[in-house]
Amino acid sequence: MKKIIVITGPTGVGKTKLSIELAKKYDAEIINADSIQIYKDLNIGSAKPSIEEQEGIKHHLLDFKSIDKTYSAFNYQKDGRKIIKEIRKRSKNVIIVGGTGLYIKALLYNYNFKEQSSKKDELLYDAIFIGLTTDRKNLYNIINNRVEQMINNGLIEEVKSIYNKNKESKALNTAIGYKEIIKYLNGEISLEEAIELIKKNSRRYAKRQYTWFNNQMKIKWFDVNYKNFNETITKVKNYIDKVNN
Repeated sequence: MKKIIVITGPTGVGKTKLSIELAKKYDAEIINADSIQIYKDLNIGSAKPSIEEQEGIKHHLLDFKSIDKTYSAFNYQKDGRKIIKEIRKRSKNVIIVGGTGLYIKALLYNYNFKEQSSKKDELLYDAIFIGLTTDRKNLYNIINNRVEQMINNGLIEEVKSIYNKNKESKALNTAIGYKEIIKYLNGEISLEEAIELIKKNSRRYAKRQYTWFNNQMKIKWFDVNYKNFNETITKVKNYIDKVNN
């Protein structure tokens, strides 16, 4: 299979789980397309897949950049294209997974950062775009529960452990889940207000993600069956196999 598989969609919808299963089936390596998961130490708040969750699948552009460094979509474009070439040299397939639309656009399209090129929508790679979705009410419930889980898993302690040493970090001060806890640690808001703000900002971000994906890419959307995720995996696999044939 020469096509690149792209798995995208709003935050919390199940992209990581699907990407692992598809990587097993198609003998693929995964390129992360989440602009926060690229940073070291930002683990809980970014919902970065753990070593266990990665299940031995090779991941690229994940957990590799110090949070005191800046990393742009231009950097991602350059690094990602180099990695695609390297993966293919190993006769492996490529899966790109994440919700940062600009990263995916910059990587796969004729996207020029120096000028507004009329070729912005020219796809440079043969790719299949898969989107995971669910109804708005369910998505918001998933997001709200996920935030509570992050707090229970130690998000506050995570922010405390890195903030004092990295107060000028752009990633830390702009990422949802981190900037709100920083406000709490600085005494600007209560913990309850910080948690509610994370939920609200996450929901708003999900809404912006939908707008971006629908306007910028031709995506085949799949409604996730959370009671039987294997059914969703099977539907996606069948679609990919059909497109490939």
